[in-house]
Amino acid sequence: MKKYNVSIIGDSISTYFGFTDFGYPVFYTAELAKENGLESVDDMWWKRVMDCIGGQLCVNNSYSGSLVTGTGESAACSKERCARLANESAPDIVLIYIGTNDRGWAVPVGDEDDCGTNTFYGAYRTMLRQVKDNYPQARIVCGTLLMAYREGSGESKHRDKLPFFVRDINDAIKLAAEKECCSVADIAAYNEQYESLDYCHPTKEGHKTIAELWLKAMSFAK
Repeated sequence: MKKYNVSIIGDSISTYFGFTDFGYPVFYTAELAKENGLESVDDMWWKRVMDCIGGQLCVNNSYSGSLVTGTGESAACSKERCARLANESAPDIVLIYIGTNDRGWAVPVGDEDDCGTNTFYGAYRTMLRQVKDNYPQARIVCGTLLMAYREGSGESKHRDKLPFFVRDINDAIKLAAEKECCSVADIAAYNEQYESLDYCHPTKEGHKTIAELWLKAMSFAK
């Protein structure tokens, strides 16, 4: 049975040593993967999702520290990154999970009248348009963002510093996807948070939570 070729657009959350292309910076080095309880790439959220949908990795276009917005090559809306989603074959599916750094840097969200790359909405829509133009046969699935909690902190989970801003970011993701006729995996709609050591990067258990929500949301994604 033919497997789907799956490519990823992401930031540090989706990087993994040996599986991130083009020499991009990686958060999950061997040392940090072990520190976060990850035993292998099979523990990453996107690998769990691919294994469940019958996929195989095409390109992991994840860049630690990158934003969607901006004009440099590291920006997910750049022509360079949007053209780097194929190897010997083009992707059948593109999974997008990015925006945490835009949120962390308090990038203006913008609205549906924005068409530039200096607001999150404008940049996200630019990214989707370019990916569609480059890979017209691919199904593009955009994930909304989850908040994280810190393992063993003894605090209640709902302690994110910018809980309302993440809603604005997620609204922008959903609107951009709708305007560009892309699918949405609205994982934030389940009101769950994932485990981390630093309020950002998922542990093994955190990646499991993200993957389970992706799979649940994708079953409803149009």
